Parts: sequence; structure tokens; C-alpha cells
Amino acid sequence: MKNRELRQTAMAVVAALALCAVWCFGQSPSSGVARFLAPTGKDFPLAGGNLANQRYSSLTQINRSNLSKLGGAWMIHVAEGQPTSSTAATPVVVDGVMYIGAGHGDVLAVNAATGATVWRFKSTFGNQTNRGVAVAEGKVFSGASGSRLIALNQKTGALLWETKVMDTAAGGRGGGTPGASIYSDGRVFCGVSGGEGGVRGQFGAYDAKTGKELWKFYTVPGPGEFGNDTWEGDSWMHGGGPLWTHVAVDPELGLVYIPVGNASPDQNGSRRGGDNLFTASILALDVKTGAYKWHFQEVHHDLWDYDNPLPPVLADITYKGQPRKILIHGGKTGMTYILDRTNGKPLIGIEERPVPQEPTNKTAKTQPFPIGDSPVPNCPEPGSVAEGSRAACVFGAFRPDDPVVTADGTQGGINWAPVTFSPLTGLFYVPGSLINSKFDAGFGRPPGEPRAGTLSAMDPATNKIVWQVRTKFPLATGSGLLGTASGLLFNGASDGNLVVYDAKDGSVLWKFQTGAGADAPVATYEVNGEQYVAVLAAGNSFQLSSRGDNLWAFKLGGKVPPAPEPEAPPTSQPAGGRGGRGGDPDQPQPGRGRGF
Repeated sequence: MKNRELRQTAMAVVAALALCAVWCFGQSPSSGVARFLAPTGKDFPLAGGNLANQRYSSLTQINRSNLSKLGGAWMIHVAEGQPTSSTAATPVVVDGVMYIGAGHGDVLAVNAATGATVWRFKSTFGNQTNRGVAVAEGKVFSGASGSRLIALNQKTGALLWETKVMDTAAGGRGGGTPGASIYSDGRVFCGVSGGEGGVRGQFGAYDAKTGKELWKFYTVPGPGEFGNDTWEGDSWMHGGGPLWTHVAVDPELGLVYIPVGNASPDQNGSRRGGDNLFTASILALDVKTGAYKWHFQEVHHDLWDYDNPLPPVLADITYKGQPRKILIHGGKTGMTYILDRTNGKPLIGIEERPVPQEPTNKTAKTQPFPIGDSPVPNCPEPGSVAEGSRAACVFGAFRPDDPVVTADGTQGGINWAPVTFSPLTGLFYVPGSLINSKFDAGFGRPPGEPRAGTLSAMDPATNKIVWQVRTKFPLATGSGLLGTASGLLFNGASDGNLVVYDAKDGSVLWKFQTGAGADAPVATYEVNGEQYVAVLAAGNSFQLSSRGDNLWAFKLGGKVPPAPEPEAPPTSQPAGGRGGRGGDPDQPQPGRGRGF
């Protein structure tokens, strides 16, 4: 306990110095390589807050002493009253204007203090999930349907350029671009989704001025490339390796960190023997050239849809008395992987352990298990599996005529809901889900089995749980977490409540009803000396939550009252329907299950 308290004191000093770099010298957290780890302040310029995805704000006006005075400042309907499953974005705020994906492929800019519309970009490209935009160089960068990356005029919303990041000519398979755009030093980073459809994954950097491709890296290597020998025959050609989320960037090291998704075919490994690099991996590339630097594979020869949808988090900590640069990533396995981000080596240790085998699926003989605690249990909870079903822990083997019910399932464990790292406490905070999955020829979630969640505080120097609370609803495919320097954790709950937890112990300090599933990430910012908190309450099919298109902002003294309470999600899995067997509601894939 004493060592942890000393580490937390050291981290608090680091946090204070970082804040001074912002406040004392007027430097923006997003400008310059020395400040990329600094907390957000007045602005919230990226989906992850900063390039390190720490989702931690220096603002303290809203704190434990005055939470009772926090109320609605304004609420608007972003999808013009036509809710859609693609409404899932983080509010991005720059210079008093909020930019957000508004559903149906649209992008909306509003006055962040009043909610008044500044402009709306009406998409002609079609609908796809939008998890966030980036704002820089007088432009708003966003993914768009049809494997596109677009740039809009920051002041008017006019389309400035569009780039097709994947060529789908000549029968090629296309993917979407749902992950939040990330900008750094003149480059916009973008990858493609669609692993279940047999896309060969790719990730690239694009010139912010013109949209021209600067470099491209295929996440499934071809002949002659490092890693191609981990694919049987020509299975690499449609091997998956998609990107469902956004990346992290370390400008000091000159590296971009990519969470690569699942292999394809998803649950059938019979035709793709080998470890199947770089699927289910963290991949580090040179930010200027796209050259390979290192990788760490979290799941060998993935058969369980463990598709790495969580954005990686970067932090500087003290480990065994020495400063270390680390990367934190949570997997749908329910485990957290802590790496040295300079070289990809495990910080604490990750063991290769034997796992159950199924020759027809060509299962890997071993899988990586991090030393420390799993924030989410790695086996089905006692009594959670229906009588007569075969149960197994994570990496349970299966075949179509010998199904298995496992945890962690395809919804996690840990999924796309973002974690937060607090330089004040030195801890990272993880939203998790307790949902079983059944695997046979595909996957599904067995009807009647329980659904719940966990919120865990983890020490990155030990990978141990410091505290944990159980939540009524799953958290891993919902809002995620936002931390502030006042020791608060904000989370949007699937029953419609915006919830504030105490970062010290996970106790609930405050709630406010938004009227729909508050399942998109929370942001905080400052306008005219007032701190605001914003969340998009739109619901989603994986959380089984009520739909809406309610964009809320809160401040001290806000007078907008809570919305009527929506129907709460079930706490046991329904038969079929939302969150059951079936594809992405925006990208239907009949007969398949998927986790994002």
C-alpha cells in the first residue's frame, strides 16, 4: 500500500507539471510533441481527449462539493428526430463549438454553450457509424460511408475533399471507416472495418490539406512481407484484420499504435492455420513512413471474435523506481495488456499458457495471459450457464457439432467503451461486461443468461485491481469513462442516466436522466469560464437500450430538467433481437454474429 501511495504522489506531481505547461505558459495540450500527454482543458479536441487517449480533463469547477447543483444546460435532437444505430459519437469541442457525428452520415456543429446549430453537413454518401471527428487546420475530419475519409470547412461545414481509402473496384471487398478520425502534425489517420466480410485490413495516413494518401500499411501481410508465413496458403487475401476504433499517437517516439481486429472467417479457422498476424494485435508503425516497428498479439489464431475494438491508452508511470513509457490495452478476453510502448515488450509479464484444442479449427497451442488481475472474470459465473450446455473459460474450443458457452464472450470482457487514465491517482479505470457467448458454426448470446457489468480501478504498475464495483447493466459496449482532476468519473448508463462515480472507491455520487440509452462517450470542456459536460444519449443494440438522438450538455446551475425515464434494458439475455445473434445493424451480415 505504501509503494502505491508513493507512486500516486509522484503521478500527482507529474500531473501538476503537465497542467502548468498548459496554464502557466499558454500551451495547448494538442500542440507540440512535449505536450501530447497533457490533460484536456478548455477544449476536448479528439475522441480520446488527447493523442494518448487518456480521456482525462484538468477542469475542476464541477467537483464533489457542488454536484448537487449540476443540471441540464441544453438538449437538442441531433438526428432531426430520426434516431439511428449509427449515432454513437464523442462530442469534440474546439473554441466554443462542438462537432459531432449526427447519424445518417451527417456531421453537426453547434454552439457548445447554447446548443444552437452553427452548421450541418448533410451526407450524400450513405449511413455508417461515426464515433468521432477531429478538428485541425481549419477543417473537420470524419469517416464517411463507402470507405471514405472526408474534410469539411470548420466554419461552414462545406465539403473540402473526400478520399476513398480502400479501392473496391474489380470485385474487391469494401469496409467502413467508423473509427474516430485522429489528427497529428499534418496527418489524418484512418483504417477500415469489415473483417467479418473478408476485408484485408489496412491503415493509412492522409495529408490534412489535400486528403492525398501519404502511406498505407496492410494489417494482414502479403507474400514477402513479415508475418505472411502465419497464414495458411492464400487465406491472407481475405484475412480480416479490420480497425473498429481509433489509434493512439506518441509524437515523441514517432509511433502510431493500432488496435487490429479479428481474423476472417470469424469462427472458422480450418482454412487459415497459423497465428494470423497482425489480427488481434497492437501494432506500432512509424508515424511518418508507416514502417513496421513492433507488434504484440493478444490472441493467436482468433476464433472468438476478439476483435480489439478498444482504443489503446498511453501513459508515463514509475515502475520499480524507474520512469517507463507504457501502453495499456484491454481485450474482449477480459484481460488488460500493459506494454512498454517503445518496444512492445510486456511491462509486468505475460505468460503463454496451454489452452483447449480442436484440430478441425487449428487452434493455437497456447494463448497470452497477463500476470495480475483480469478486470472481468475469464469464466462464466457460477449458475450463469443453462443446464445441459457445455461451459468453458476464455479460449474454450468448439466446433459446429460441439458448441460451447464461454466467457468472456463476443461483447467482452472489455470492448469499445473507452477507459480513462488518471495522472492524479496513477490508476486506469476499466468498464467491463459480464455476458456469455455460445459458439458453434457462428456465435450468439444464449437467451435467459445474465447480463451485468463491472467498473474496475487498476494499478498499471502491478496490473492488479485496486477497487471494483458491480453494475446492473453491462458497460463494455456503452459509454466508457471520462476522468477529471476533481476525482470524478463520468459514465453514461444504458438506462438513460448520466452517472458520476467517485474515483476513490467507485461509489455513485450523482445521476441525471437523459431519456435514452446514454451509451456514447462523455466529454467535458469550458466556455466563458463555465465547465460543461456533454453526452449523446442515443442507445445502441448491443446494450439493449432505448433509442434516441438526445445531445445533452450540463453545467452548474443548469435549469433543463431530466427527461422522462425510458424503458430499462433487460438484465438477462432476450431471445434474438437486439444484442442477440445477428449482424451490425448498419452493415447487415446474415447468419453471422459480431461484437461491434
